Amino acid sequence: MQFSSNKKINKIIKKIISAFIIAMISLSICFVFFQVEPINVPGKTLQNIVYDNFFRLINDISKQDKSKTDDVIIVAIDDASLKNFQEKKHILWPWPRNIYAIISQHLINEGAKAVVFDVIFNNPDIDRVDTYGEDNDLFFYSIIKNTGKVILPFNIDNKLETDNMLDVVEIENVEHFKNIKEYKSIIFPPYELFTKNNTNFGFVDIEAELDGVIREYFPFVKIKDKCYPSLATTTYLLANKKRMPENMFLNKNGSFKINWYGPGGVNKTFAYSPVLLIISDFINKRRGLPLDIPEGAFKDKVIFIGGTARGLLDMKSTPFSKDEAYPGVEIHATAYLNMVQKSEIKSLSPFLEFSIYFIIIFILLFFGVKTKAIKKYSIIFFLSMIIIFISQFFIFNYFKIMTQTAFVIVAFLIAYLITQVYNYITEGRTSNMIKNALSSYLSPELAKEVAESEKSLTVGGKNVVASALFIDIAGFTTFSEKNSVEKVVATLNLYLEKFSESIMKNKGFVNKYLGDGLMALFGAYPQYEDHADMAVKSAFECYKINNELAKEYGLNVRIGVNSGKMIVGNLGGGGKLEFTAIGDSINTTSRLEGANKFFSTNILIGEDTKKLLQNKYDINYVGKFSLKGKDIPYGIYYYCDAADEYKKRFSQMIKVYENNDLETFKKYIKYFASLDFNFGPAVFYQNYYQKNEKKFGKPIKFTEK
Repeated sequence: MQFSSNKKINKIIKKIISAFIIAMISLSICFVFFQVEPINVPGKTLQNIVYDNFFRLINDISKQDKSKTDDVIIVAIDDASLKNFQEKKHILWPWPRNIYAIISQHLINEGAKAVVFDVIFNNPDIDRVDTYGEDNDLFFYSIIKNTGKVILPFNIDNKLETDNMLDVVEIENVEHFKNIKEYKSIIFPPYELFTKNNTNFGFVDIEAELDGVIREYFPFVKIKDKCYPSLATTTYLLANKKRMPENMFLNKNGSFKINWYGPGGVNKTFAYSPVLLIISDFINKRRGLPLDIPEGAFKDKVIFIGGTARGLLDMKSTPFSKDEAYPGVEIHATAYLNMVQKSEIKSLSPFLEFSIYFIIIFILLFFGVKTKAIKKYSIIFFLSMIIIFISQFFIFNYFKIMTQTAFVIVAFLIAYLITQVYNYITEGRTSNMIKNALSSYLSPELAKEVAESEKSLTVGGKNVVASALFIDIAGFTTFSEKNSVEKVVATLNLYLEKFSESIMKNKGFVNKYLGDGLMALFGAYPQYEDHADMAVKSAFECYKINNELAKEYGLNVRIGVNSGKMIVGNLGGGGKLEFTAIGDSINTTSRLEGANKFFSTNILIGEDTKKLLQNKYDINYVGKFSLKGKDIPYGIYYYCDAADEYKKRFSQMIKVYENNDLETFKKYIKYFASLDFNFGPAVFYQNYYQKNEKKFGKPIKFTEK
């Protein structure tokens, strides 16, 4: 017992070590695939695909709540506005600065919290037929200076070096943030006039990833040790007293992953107003005419103004630009709202996340290492993957935390493949050997099921309801006396081989060979419901096989079939075990096989088997008998080759016997005695009556096997 316990503990320890090593190898391979440059490019691509599709899936499921973008309105320099200005007002692009001044003035007068331009104004305006550029710039600057609510863009560069400097709004708590990215210079700063007594500027440069898609946003960068804010950051600082949210998550690149609110463009995620409509309302208001846009529509809103016309080349690729490009101005608006709502996409601590993955993979591997139930384990493994994927999507959707979904999926797959290879190397050969050995006794299907079952055939047994079959080759002793050893062995092997094939074909287990016979079990291991039918079917097939072989060898068979409770398991001692079955039902089966000689029959079947049969067979009632060693009468059914007429008459004979009708019984004896052949079951009753007249009508008790 102690040896068995130690063996079990050692097995568990080996599984723990194997699972730990495979988990470490899997995660290490994934780490290289996802983290080490330049190998990590495919890994990053997979993760980006997951990131993009998560947003699309959220949008498809919930049709993003537009209330999240209510605080922002996009004023679009669209194709319709450009065309109208050119054809009806004869104003070509780039527009004169007085138009931007009018737009800004109208929006601020309507209560806008800020007017944010995603249009570069790095040079003085040019003179036109009806206006002077200098006057237009002064007009625009007056709006900028007097309102303090206009924010202008500039560009930065990481290759060119310039001496350009720019006063910008100060970020009070910038020291709180790490990994701030450094750029070399400012390029295309705002026109000098617009920088006087003004710090409301933000850079508009957004870096795309290797696939050209924008997923991250830099809130600020360092240029020559000075911190410069982005357009979205300046907008946030203007409305939030120059203090960044301290819990804003910046990754190692100094950026945050953008939480996209939905597809870009008109009638999608953000409210849109074309520039043409703003100018029209400005004119209508001066003339006292009704406005196209209701008063108060811009009150306390942040207005982002940018190009959406295709010719202005400010369309970007984002996770939502699969079918159409995404206006660049919306990216700044989205980043601004991320800051306001503190809803940028966050990440878990790499150590915490990888620890969680390791624990999950380790647990799955522990149950997978050396498992024999490959299909069951595979289903559980991949269901676990699906559950984890759904959980990660849930975390992403509700908590805005992007986990390393692609990493864990690849780690799972690698771990699964390594486990299968490991199992094949360590267990596969043994399993194949077991299956080959079992195939001599079981059908291929049952041999595979037993070999792959996780239930070990331990010492001891258990109670089951199953069927047993005994076959004996009648007259084989005489046959062996008359023939050479070689022919005897060859003949016996032929018979047993044919019988075994039939039994295994019917899901039977050839338990043992008994000299010139065998014992087989049905539904004992593994268990199945139709074991009685399979046993009876095998009995008839074996009898048919015998009839074919009898043409050459002249032998006959006696077969007994019975069902009931039996103890199945590994029995034995002294270091030698045998998987077999014992019990009263087994003994009864053996007695039935031997009782065939009393009735001159070939197949006898117990009443317990008859009750379990789901199909009909050519078997008939032969009576209730107390078999040798038994006191309780037991119903027996027989098969023989006689015509149905004789079987029918015999059934009537049994009834009168059991009803104690002696006169009628004697008539049946005369009937069967008049036949020109011996009908075995009837002859048995006739002989029994002649020797035991006083016991007529009582159950018959056998005193011999």
